[in-house]
Amino acid sequence: MDIASKNEIWIPISEIGIQTFCEVQLKFIWKGVKIKTKKMVNGSLIHYEKFKKFERQTRGLESVEIINAIRRAIKKRERFVGREIFIKSPTFRLIGRVDAIEIGPEGIVIIDDKPIEYPFLSAKSQVAAYSLAFKDKYRPPLDIYMMIKNRDKGIIVWKDVFSEEWFSFIIEKINRIYELILGKRNFEPTSNPKKCLSCCYRNFCKSII
Repeated sequence: MDIASKNEIWIPISEIGIQTFCEVQLKFIWKGVKIKTKKMVNGSLIHYEKFKKFERQTRGLESVEIINAIRRAIKKRERFVGREIFIKSPTFRLIGRVDAIEIGPEGIVIIDDKPIEYPFLSAKSQVAAYSLAFKDKYRPPLDIYMMIKNRDKGIIVWKDVFSEEWFSFIIEKINRIYELILGKRNFEPTSNPKKCLSCCYRNFCKSII
């Protein structure tokens, strides 16, 4: 599908993770059925507290634009860290906010904080989409690494380089979401009944296994 023909549709990067988990969730979200559980509210609060802590720790330090941070990392071997970074991909029409980005001479690390100890594919999909958006926006001459951290323990759950294979994987996801938006494909429920047990839409969903 020609991405340029999709008019003004923008995809929140979080929806790529949701689509990988179960497409039926997107159907509810797009219809305006949005559920916030106590766990979600608590997660938002933890993210906010992490950001405020980062602000306090970096108060007084130089603020550097991402493009300049990349240049200085290459030329001067400097290192930079940012949190809650808004990212927008003009080519693939993705928007999102990255939990953390580290820029250094060895490469760029896109970090997503999750309350998990196992790197589920849905979580990997989301951080890969952030990486695609970053690469599209800034075209850095450095490797991009994807990282998932346990939000509560701070340990690294998963790390991988953003490769051509991951690029192709995310492009397929993007095209599939556009097909869902345009009504060219039916929403497919997950085939994993364990996902249904933890799904906040399970009381609305007729596709429960």
